[in-house]
Amino acid sequence: MQNSNNSAAAIRQISALVNAGLSARQARDICSESLDNLQPLEQKQFEVVWRLATSLGGPIVLALNRITEVFDRTQRNQQEVQLAFAGPQSTAKLVMWLPVLALVLSQLVGMNPLGAIVGSPLGALSVSVGAGLMVAGRWWTKRLLARALPNPDDAAAIDRGAYLDCVLIGLQAGLPLSQARQSADLEFESGFQAKPLTENFEALDAAAELSRTTGAALTQILLSNADAFREKQRFEIASRISKLGVQLMIPLGLAVLPAFVLLAIVPIAVSLLAI
Repeated sequence: MQNSNNSAAAIRQISALVNAGLSARQARDICSESLDNLQPLEQKQFEVVWRLATSLGGPIVLALNRITEVFDRTQRNQQEVQLAFAGPQSTAKLVMWLPVLALVLSQLVGMNPLGAIVGSPLGALSVSVGAGLMVAGRWWTKRLLARALPNPDDAAAIDRGAYLDCVLIGLQAGLPLSQARQSADLEFESGFQAKPLTENFEALDAAAELSRTTGAALTQILLSNADAFREKQRFEIASRISKLGVQLMIPLGLAVLPAFVLLAIVPIAVSLLAI
């Protein structure tokens, strides 16, 4: 799977070709192979921006540079999330292997817990129950890990600032806000098969009012709001991961640690009593 850094490079190349004098269609055809390797949501986001920019007649280079910036920022955010996620993920894997490690080490030092498991009803029963608890703990842990990150193909992973960027393209093409908003609505819902979040409409109305009362450029306000939405989305994911370490203590205490006792400690104890 191609990362967002390579995705940004593909869009940046199209922008460079257009700047060099090629038509938008020629530039896209040259970079078609790279575009085919975009992640699903990235492809949808690019197609929405491309259709808006080419159909409305706006400055396509500005639209391409904007989505390049977005993909670059997404890559940096993903790297931060992956670093934060690595700790809880490694902890979960380590804990799952502790019973096996304990059994191997005790067998090597001559305690013979494997013999206790095979030759003792108590050892066999203990391992059976422990294995069940370990499976349950592993399933529980995997669910917690999966919930910490959104599915890349899920609607919840759609870039929250994408809608405002769509409106921005219409404004840059010279459309009034009402028409830019209508075009953004149609293309966003068609491209993502989902409606923009309510907070997008609220932010758009607030930006329009702020621009009207202060004279500030609406385009700059929308750029700032779109970036703020993306930062909020990144923060929510990072917050879920930060809570994951605490949440993992629940299956650890209720399933994995009892499983460790039943899988390793009990067979070791049985083997010692049999000496």
